[in-house]
Amino acid sequence: MKLRCHLLLRVLAFSLPLLASAADKPRVFVLTDIDNEPDDAMSLVRYLTYANHFDTEGLVATTSIHQKNHVAPQSIRRIVAAYGKVRDNLEKHEPGFPTGEQLLALVTEGVPDYGMKVVGEGHDSPGSEALIKAIDRDDPRPLWVPVWGGPNVLGQALWKIRATRPADAVSKAVAKLR
Repeated sequence: MKLRCHLLLRVLAFSLPLLASAADKPRVFVLTDIDNEPDDAMSLVRYLTYANHFDTEGLVATTSIHQKNHVAPQSIRRIVAAYGKVRDNLEKHEPGFPTGEQLLALVTEGVPDYGMKVVGEGHDSPGSEALIKAIDRDDPRPLWVPVWGGPNVLGQALWKIRATRPADAVSKAVAKLR
């Protein structure tokens, strides 16, 4: 009986972190000027090796001060496709990695122009629309938005929320962001 109790406690001890992990995963929506220099590509590769620790909700190609008229969603797709080839091997070591297909479905882009001149009426993009959908998702967890490039996708999403919603709804949406 003592041995059974001991075994049951061990099973529970090892199972509880797995059960709790889904609810504890941070929601993440990445903005990246991926083709500007190697650092963002390397950051994305590293992020994907830990993708089982996050609920990835968007991977958006943006411009930046160093890449003003070009977005590169194809570079994100290329890295995600490579991740898809090794994902099963990652799963052997730790469960919970999203599939390459799941991540590819999250790749979008911002407007291929830089700065605040592309924030406002008529400047919505697949990236800013995807960010608004992520903000609006019925989920109590905050949405983390790492900005590895220019922030105009975030700026456009916030502009549209502010332009189309009452003040209390704007406050509620903004309160979700980190």
